[in-house]
Amino acid sequence: MQAMGAVSAIRTKRGVNAIPLLIKMMTAQVHRGDDVFGVATPRESLFTGHLTDLDELQSTNTAIAYNLMRVVPGDLPQPRLYRDRYIIIESDYLESLASFDELMNYLSAETPDRSLTRLVSEFDGQYTIVILKDEEVSAARDPVGLKPLYYCSNNDLAALSTEKKGLWSLGAKNARTFPPGHVWTLGESESPHPIRQITPQRVMQREVKETSELLGSLLRKSVAERGLGLGKVGISFSGGVDSSVTAYLLSRLELDLYAFVVGVRSHPALDWALEAAELLGVKVKTQEYAPEDVEKTLRRCVWRVEEANPVKLGIAIPLCWSANLAKKSGVSTVFTGQGADELFAGYHRFLRVMREGGESSLRNAVFESVRDAHEASYHAGEQATAPERVRMLHPFTDWELIGFGLSIPPSLKIQSPDDGLRKRILRRACVDLGLPKQLADVPKKAMQYSTGVDNCIRASAKNRGLATKVYLSQMFEEIFHGFRVERPVHRMSC
Repeated sequence: MQAMGAVSAIRTKRGVNAIPLLIKMMTAQVHRGDDVFGVATPRESLFTGHLTDLDELQSTNTAIAYNLMRVVPGDLPQPRLYRDRYIIIESDYLESLASFDELMNYLSAETPDRSLTRLVSEFDGQYTIVILKDEEVSAARDPVGLKPLYYCSNNDLAALSTEKKGLWSLGAKNARTFPPGHVWTLGESESPHPIRQITPQRVMQREVKETSELLGSLLRKSVAERGLGLGKVGISFSGGVDSSVTAYLLSRLELDLYAFVVGVRSHPALDWALEAAELLGVKVKTQEYAPEDVEKTLRRCVWRVEEANPVKLGIAIPLCWSANLAKKSGVSTVFTGQGADELFAGYHRFLRVMREGGESSLRNAVFESVRDAHEASYHAGEQATAPERVRMLHPFTDWELIGFGLSIPPSLKIQSPDDGLRKRILRRACVDLGLPKQLADVPKKAMQYSTGVDNCIRASAKNRGLATKVYLSQMFEEIFHGFRVERPVHRMSC
């Protein structure tokens, strides 16, 4: 099942009515869905097109809600009543091939906590799931952390929402990230408990040829699984090895594929992306932006991403452009190459790690980068693109592929502290899969630099006589002046 929107859930204490608070949370996240608003409490449920109708609900201390963003006509309002519980599934991709009823049956076979624990343990995907049974609300998040979710717990209430704004609207100064692969029953404990997490893997010594073949097989499988049942799809395309191999593998499936190429006007990287797409024989949609367009999109992304972090915003802006171009092109599913640089040591900083600490330090740094990627980039990308009514899928974040990638010796990823190319074993696997070598050997260049976005953000700050971080912090404060958010923004409880 696929559904896009925004989750809200709350359990109050001391007899406080949860409904007015829930409405605040839903209102703060209305940009993620306003087609149908659904609410369920232990005694009733309601679907409506108007938030004001929710005032009619009876007082309660427990409620869950969903802002539906209808991407295709068949998208169902939620929460859905199934047997003795209400269920919300916010998902871009769920590994199970089960029908909707089979999935609901799976989530109703045991207690909510046990059902969610079993699902997180068994299935890969990009999802947040919330279940209301009687007075109990339980929630789970995918193990990689591809769908954002935040929570808050204090003496007055326990709550969670897709975006931090939902919790900020309650007066919470900040919100904590709901940890990937965790399950939580609101009010029963202070924080979620772990079920399935990314962990270090034992290094497996294999021949380079065997490693390449196994890696290629897993990547091909990941792309095929995520492309199953789709028709018209896109790829956020830069011409780098990650997006190129993803596009190459998608082009081998029976899909109507488009490469979306975006960037600042006249940036040289755009010409290469177009040339790379031509080499692959992929249809291209392109959009160039003026520097002033960057500033407009920047403000939009600060609101969506809820941070003043220049790196995250540099990722968010081009992905927002890609999603917008996809929407205008009639495409609702776009693939990316995100996750490859973390898993295969693509970032330049990994050279310094290897130089200073050797292969052992590099291995630890790669693991930490993969483990923390949800905070570093996945949240920003999802939050920037979801309001465009476009779902992003990331084959390099496949659970099995991550486990295998972490078991590959560091020496097969970076040859030496002076290895300017990096990601060696991935490039070898791409060539073995059939990707043209000139595409497999393209040097790494971060998205914010290859699209020209970073330079434009810096120039906007300089024109105001400000450092980039100060410029972004001031913009953040201006945009969120109505919320009780401390500056600088740190992760903390309510």
